[in-house]
Amino acid sequence: MSVDIGTKILLTLYSLGSVLKLYEVNNSAVVRQIDVLDSSLKEFFTAGEEQLKLTLRSDEFFVNDKLFKVDLQLYIRMRELAKSLGEFDYGDLRFSAATTRVDIENFVLGYSDSLRASKSMLKPQYGGISGKKAVGSSAAAFRFEPNKMAIWLYAGLLDVVEQLYVVCQEGKTPSLLPLRRSLQMIIDNMKQHSGIYQMLSAIRDLNKKRSLSNTRVAIAIDAIGLGIFLDFSSLVLMDLALCGILGGLSESDSAVDSVTPLFQFSGLGASAVGLILTLHDARAARQGQNAGVLGNVLMIVEAYHHLLNEHLDTPLPELIRLMATGGVEGLDKGLAQLFARYKGLYPIGSLLLIDGANALVMGHSNNEVGKKRPIVAKIRRGRLIPDLIDLSRRKDLDIQKVLSSKKEKINIAQL
Repeated sequence: MSVDIGTKILLTLYSLGSVLKLYEVNNSAVVRQIDVLDSSLKEFFTAGEEQLKLTLRSDEFFVNDKLFKVDLQLYIRMRELAKSLGEFDYGDLRFSAATTRVDIENFVLGYSDSLRASKSMLKPQYGGISGKKAVGSSAAAFRFEPNKMAIWLYAGLLDVVEQLYVVCQEGKTPSLLPLRRSLQMIIDNMKQHSGIYQMLSAIRDLNKKRSLSNTRVAIAIDAIGLGIFLDFSSLVLMDLALCGILGGLSESDSAVDSVTPLFQFSGLGASAVGLILTLHDARAARQGQNAGVLGNVLMIVEAYHHLLNEHLDTPLPELIRLMATGGVEGLDKGLAQLFARYKGLYPIGSLLLIDGANALVMGHSNNEVGKKRPIVAKIRRGRLIPDLIDLSRRKDLDIQKVLSSKKEKINIAQL
């Protein structure tokens, strides 16, 4: 099955769930999604497949019993779809080659009725379409699979931030409680598993620009990571992370304008003054003005992610070197060098040439040479080989050069 067709079918089902919450089944917006689903299924079955089986759980999605690989944006939408269909015991959804448009329309009508009644009105079968409860869950495995847990928490934070920004754009004042809860889980998890978060925050999709919410979540993650590196308390880490997110409410370079949106929130409590000062100082520091420690920490992280967004073809190590050697105007060299020690000579997410093979930096050993000779995974035929190589222990392997993922046409977001 083509990845493109599978993605289109899953996204169409997600879109159907969204428009059915707003419109009746005869609305043109719903009909358009039915058209897309009908044509996509025909395309799928034309390739010779006899059945399309979708198993949607809260954190994993299978297409014909094979784990479907998704990026963060698709992950969020699939998790929402899994939750919606799961509430009606329809997380295991199957389409046969005999599926007709009438079958699709009847299924959509049952889905619509279920959404409006807040209980399942779906039949077990509509011609070539059948559905039942998805059995099993990998949630219990999270404690044994920290990388999966990190991806889940990161995607959850991204979802919370996207909703926060939308509500604020509508002129409303959202509660910050979901944001605090999401950040607290990540802070606790990052103290043990920081590497995977650095990887997620560094990923740049070569085919699309990072959204504001994605950029600000990455800033919050690196602010937490740098704070942990500097041995800050959990309370300070939370303040830094909140500033990383709330700083996205105003993109103004003005220190005063940047903190204005914060005054709308009544739930900041005792941390209000500290948050306002930190965000104010971060903008002031970027303009060469005096700033406190936390403002400088946030500023250096924001500057790094601005470079990530602006220079897609520049490898991460070169961006770090540019910052640390005073190559970025208005950036304090001492702070940049501190940030470079946190990231290492070859930051997680860097692409390297190791003995003639492309390799992705996955982490750093906790030893003297770990930041200079990282842990890598080789890339072969467009796929990441799971066997990790610790270069600090493999002196026989040479780091030949740093590679640009854009120039090499390797989209790390899709590995």
